[in-house]
Amino acid sequence: MGKMRCLMLAHGLQVEGSGRRILCKWCVLKLGLGDCQKLTANQDDGSFVMYYADEIAGNSAHHCVGTATSQTILGPYKPQDTPFACPIGQGGAIDADGFQDVDGTRYVVYKVDGNSIGHGGECMNSVAPIVPTPIMLQEVAEDGVTPIGEPTEVLNRDNFDGPLIEAPSLHRSDEGIYFLFFSSNCFSGPLYDTSYATATSIYGPYTKTERPLFITGDGPDLRGPGGSDIVKDGSRVVLHGHLDDTTGYVGYTPRGMYTAQLTFNGRTVTAQ
Repeated sequence: MGKMRCLMLAHGLQVEGSGRRILCKWCVLKLGLGDCQKLTANQDDGSFVMYYADEIAGNSAHHCVGTATSQTILGPYKPQDTPFACPIGQGGAIDADGFQDVDGTRYVVYKVDGNSIGHGGECMNSVAPIVPTPIMLQEVAEDGVTPIGEPTEVLNRDNFDGPLIEAPSLHRSDEGIYFLFFSSNCFSGPLYDTSYATATSIYGPYTKTERPLFITGDGPDLRGPGGSDIVKDGSRVVLHGHLDDTTGYVGYTPRGMYTAQLTFNGRTVTAQ
């Protein structure tokens, strides 16, 4: 593959409340402290939606997906009173990302965090019995936060994915092929990657590619590349990778953001 660029970014997003830690009705919101936030493109009414994952108030072992809205991209963002996705019995939910199809229909993809109730090992889920970590697809209304119907499982881990799959992101190519990007293996190790699966319907069935899009060593000092997101026109991907491997990837090592250009051809995507 070609050259990748590492970016170090800062942001000035604001959330309603005092300081960086505020209380919503179902969670303790900790934006900027390591939890995942993703912004959709502006909605039809000019507003913005933030999808985030946070601990459930009184139950720090699990996360659920929440939503917050704002009239400007920098905020302040107002959290909704109830979680968007919260399957506690299956481990909770994280890694939500919004997608708008060519017909205007909006969806959200997210991961059921099954490894949070795993039985030990890598990312708590490499000791049998292995707990599923499915990627779910939820249709939403024009506001980006109101679910329509029930979520649908569109992908799950297999033996080649290690303990989990996570960090989904959807793109539809100009040829009408749906690309579901995701990461597999444990985020804290060198096997963490960015993979993808393809389908001719947004609901699948999705077929995984034989080789991930990014693995350790694909770019200069690229280690454990994952957590990808695709820009709306599909021309570029952003993802993160470990900046240092001297600790053996133990714990939360510093990670930088990388970007690469993408080219779609049939059911294949290449990066440079």
